[in-house]
Amino acid sequence: GIAAAAASRSRPPAETPETAPRPETSEDKETIATIDALMETRKLYRDANLNLDRLARKAGIPARQISAAINRAMDRNVSQYVNDYRIGEACRLLSGTEKSVTEVMFEVGFQTKSNFNREFRRVTDMTPVSWRQRKG
Repeated sequence: GIAAAAASRSRPPAETPETAPRPETSEDKETIATIDALMETRKLYRDANLNLDRLARKAGIPARQISAAINRAMDRNVSQYVNDYRIGEACRLLSGTEKSVTEVMFEVGFQTKSNFNREFRRVTDMTPVSWRQRKG
């Protein structure tokens, strides 16, 4: 349900064959595997200033290649992809620690409460406080 809701918000109402995304390639899979590995091992998403250019430099992969791969394979933009990692860690911290929501927000790489709350709801369909109450 969450994925369907997110997908429905990010797509135009009807796609014509000319605007339909191309299927992902083996290069896309390799690119995403490299980025996923960096996100998981080096926790790059914790960098509040992480953007596509910074990610490209750290990965040694052209920014356009990263952006295209994430768009095609995951049907989201780079910012949403990074925020998915941030929210994943936020969920673990909210249910596994006593840290405040604000502490968690900063630790996982968000700079504003409004952006954190919006992205948290986009990914989980809940507020951070509701998540903690339900999962804690």
